[in-house]
Amino acid sequence: MSYCFSPNCPQPETAEDSERCQSCGSATRLQNRYIAIRPIGQGGFGRTFLALDFSQSSKAPCVIKQFFPQVQGSRALEEAARLFQQEALQLQKLGSHSQIPELLDHFEQDGHQYLVQEFIDGHNLAEELKESGSFSEAQTLQLLIDLLPVLQFIHQNQVVHRDIKPANIIRRQSDQKLVLVDLGAAKQMTGTAIAKTGTT
Repeated sequence: MSYCFSPNCPQPETAEDSERCQSCGSATRLQNRYIAIRPIGQGGFGRTFLALDFSQSSKAPCVIKQFFPQVQGSRALEEAARLFQQEALQLQKLGSHSQIPELLDHFEQDGHQYLVQEFIDGHNLAEELKESGSFSEAQTLQLLIDLLPVLQFIHQNQVVHRDIKPANIIRRQSDQKLVLVDLGAAKQMTGTAIAKTGTT
C-alpha cells in the first residue's frame, strides 16, 4: 500500500503500484520517485511521511516533510513558508554531522514544498520514557555525553535548535547513538546575539 500526498484526499490509502490515487486521482509519486508508505506525524506547518525512494534499486526508506500550514492570513503563511525554507537550509548545512539527518532533496510539486531527509531507524526518547519510565542518573549522564557534542556543532554553526524535547531525539538502532531531528524551529543567530542572555 501507499499513501496519497493530497491533503484533501478522503481515502488516502491506495495500491503501491498505482500511478494515481484511487480516491482523488492525484499523482502518488513525488518527482516520479518517492512514494509515501504511511504518515508518521502532523503539526501546524505540515505532515511527515515514511517513504521509499524508487530511484534506487534498494527502494531506500526516507522521511518526507510536506509543507501544509494550518494557519490563517497571508502574513502567517509567509512566516510558515519562511520557516520551512529555513529548515531545508539548516539541514543542508548541518546534515553533515552523523547525529543530524542528512537532507536528500528539496523541491516543490503541485503547490506544496517538500523536504526529503535521511530516515533514522530507531525510537525517540519520548517512546523510551513511556515504556521504561524516568531515566536513571547514569542514563541521564550518558544522554548528555551523547547529545552535547551535537549541540556544540549546531551552536558553532550559529544555529539554535529551539525545540529540543524527547520526541525530537531518536536513538538510532544500528549504533544506539542519539540523533537530533526536526530543525523546523531552528534559528540562525549572529555572533553577538547567540551569546546574549535571554535571547529566545
